[in-house]
Amino acid sequence: MIKILLADDYYIVRKVLRSLLENEKDFEIVGEAANGLETVELCRSLQPDILLLDLMMPGINGLEVISRLARICPQIRIIIISMHSNEAYVNEALRRGAKAYVLKEAAADELVNAVRRVKDGAIFVSSSLQTQSQADLQNKSL
Repeated sequence: MIKILLADDYYIVRKVLRSLLENEKDFEIVGEAANGLETVELCRSLQPDILLLDLMMPGINGLEVISRLARICPQIRIIIISMHSNEAYVNEALRRGAKAYVLKEAAADELVNAVRRVKDGAIFVSSSLQTQSQADLQNKSL
């Protein structure tokens, strides 16, 4: 079983994520957090395998959550789930220790795939972000 903690400040987003992920027989949602400090405390107490973390959280933001968890719970694999496709956010999240960056506009199967791949030790970035990065590189070379 892959134990997952959901962290997003919007209740409805957490409920949709829970509903989506609970359909997977090997996923178990162990908790939900609505702000950054609560996320850190729940990670410490629940020890999930995977943290699905919104980037823009109240209290302390997702980037600070990543930094704190890298020190106190380094075994937890963090997947950022965000509406922000800015390359600087993606790079900073990965630099601080996130293992994946999935856009909230992604298809459900992309998120499920990200969870499984990250649990197996891979790095994952939404396909639309990869396409955007490739387009940016092509534009720079013109």
